[in-house]
Amino acid sequence: MAAELSRRRFVGAGAAAAGAVLLGGCAPLGPSPGSGAGPGSTVGAAVGPLPGIEKPDLTIGFVPITCASPIINAKPLGIYAKHGLNVTLKKFSGWAEVWAAYATGDIDATHMLAPMPLAINEGLASGRMRTRLPLITNTNGQAITLHRKHFGRVRSAEDMKGFRLGIPFDYSVHNLLLRDYLAAGGVDPDTDLELRVMRPPDMVANLMTENIDGYLGPDPFNQRSVVTGSGYLFTLTRDLWNGHPCCSFGVNDEFAAENPVTYQALTRAIHDAALWSDDAHNRSAAARSMAPEQFVNQKPELLESVLTGEYSDGTGVKRRVPDRIRFEPYPHEAFGVWMLTQFQRWGLADASRWTSADQYSRTVRSVFDADASSAAFAALGTRVPAARTSLTVNGRVFDPADPTPWTHELVVTT
Repeated sequence: MAAELSRRRFVGAGAAAAGAVLLGGCAPLGPSPGSGAGPGSTVGAAVGPLPGIEKPDLTIGFVPITCASPIINAKPLGIYAKHGLNVTLKKFSGWAEVWAAYATGDIDATHMLAPMPLAINEGLASGRMRTRLPLITNTNGQAITLHRKHFGRVRSAEDMKGFRLGIPFDYSVHNLLLRDYLAAGGVDPDTDLELRVMRPPDMVANLMTENIDGYLGPDPFNQRSVVTGSGYLFTLTRDLWNGHPCCSFGVNDEFAAENPVTYQALTRAIHDAALWSDDAHNRSAAARSMAPEQFVNQKPELLESVLTGEYSDGTGVKRRVPDRIRFEPYPHEAFGVWMLTQFQRWGLADASRWTSADQYSRTVRSVFDADASSAAFAALGTRVPAARTSLTVNGRVFDPADPTPWTHELVVTT
């Protein structure tokens, strides 16, 4: 039943939500006046375009959140152009809309939540499309935000029993990580509270009107709740799992196979933008670059507080957390294996679909294109990160060589 409900939400998420702070439509985006570096750009690595690009004109989808910095900023900073690509960005307010546009071929490639390419490739939601994930667009960068009325009353997951909490999508690290956090704290996320799927821009409006008690969502909407005075940052997700993946970049497998040089150039360009975005010296510039209406449509100061990690947490405390968000593009296989175990654990995939470490690994490798990522790192003159052989999630060590215990862990009772 949980999986069936999830499938229905996957196609219907975002159909009805509070629209008071809905940001952005679906109009194609042109150049940002005065912000583009142009074809002669020296932003990022000192490389030129690949010869033989089959399809230089591309349309790429994105949701206006800080996780999309590499995808967005590659446009106004001229990084796409430097790599020989003429990219039109298309903005969507939620993930159901992104999936629909991707499934119908309205966009060539798109910003996705990290688990989405796995779910789409495996046909776990409505329809199936062979999909490649050549990079993770960001790590960390999320928070559990609660309504101000809960300040001082909530100290742990146990205190959230009976809450209504927002999440951006079923197949999201937000949902999976929140469920694991709650379960580890003795709270059954399916019976002890309510999780509601909603578009990221709608989370603040729902918090302000007390339709929800909080959410685990993307920025800038956590920080936005602080600015409006409606919420406070209960915890950053980097404190639950430091270095966790959040969003990714998805490309239709058929498109990549038919346009191999284009795929390579596109992968290089977004890696280039990610590495530029990850440099602490560029964070303020990144905030200004992606702030305009056609991109994230937020004040640069709000984005800067997220990207630099120097912010107010809504309780009167000033924080400095430089790695509040990172842009580390390598798609570690361990990330994908953990996601698959959580699909099974929470009824988003059949419990018998994967039963051995080898099966998990083969499924992840069919989607996570580590070879393309490694090639992009090499072309940009940057060392490929060492593989992550274990993950620490909510204080417990996940071993991708022995993943099955995580598929059926019971809620910890307190």
